[in-house]
Amino acid sequence: MRCCCGCKKKENESVPGTKDTKGAKSVKIVVLLGAPGAGKGTVAQYLLDNYDVVHFSTGNLLRNEVKNDTELGREVSAYVGSGGLVNDDIINKVVELNLAKTLESGSAILLDGYPRSVDQAKFLDQLDSGSLRDAIRIIEIDVESEVVVARLFDRKICSKCGATFGRLDVIAECSRCGGAFVKRPDDEEVVIRRRLQEYKSTTMPVSEYYGSRLLKVNGDRSPDEVARGVTDVFRDFGVKKRR
Repeated sequence: MRCCCGCKKKENESVPGTKDTKGAKSVKIVVLLGAPGAGKGTVAQYLLDNYDVVHFSTGNLLRNEVKNDTELGREVSAYVGSGGLVNDDIINKVVELNLAKTLESGSAILLDGYPRSVDQAKFLDQLDSGSLRDAIRIIEIDVESEVVVARLFDRKICSKCGATFGRLDVIAECSRCGGAFVKRPDDEEVVIRRRLQEYKSTTMPVSEYYGSRLLKVNGDRSPDEVARGVTDVFRDFGVKKRR
């Protein structure tokens, strides 16, 4: 047997954090946690390709508000431009509206970029009169801070389709749509380090809040190794791979 970090474990040795996963309610929401640049987008795509889940990137939801120039979108722009985290009231409202619609369809949800604070985690647990709490599981992608800084500083974003490319993607234009690359304003080193500090002070306590509902995967490895770690975690969560 292998644990979520890829090491071998004895046949009957349990993985920390999985004690209450067996026999629990069917998982309806899987929260994807990790620092900016930890590789959550890559992991999310792997899960979409291999599991029957609906992906909710709160970052994309908020960017849609900005693109449509809504009142919420203008507030979001002020936070993102300075490298700050979006106000809880704004993000909670966006998440609640979108979750309600999808849960009615019976689909499982992969929630990316939320919750980022203990207060947000408590808000999520209390939705639908608290009935969702036992159906929420968390996977955290764990990467060292200096690796994150290097990744984000060299990151390229397609101006047309939004695809993300790293430092090793030595191409002149987007391989998906041919669009030109741009650098996000929050990918400058000063802003990156500020975002990491905010993550450590506000989001890392979320790991402690979730306790046994959370498992970690080492994200500072090759994509194939990370994928194997994610697969192991989802097996512990009782979520079956698509055939």
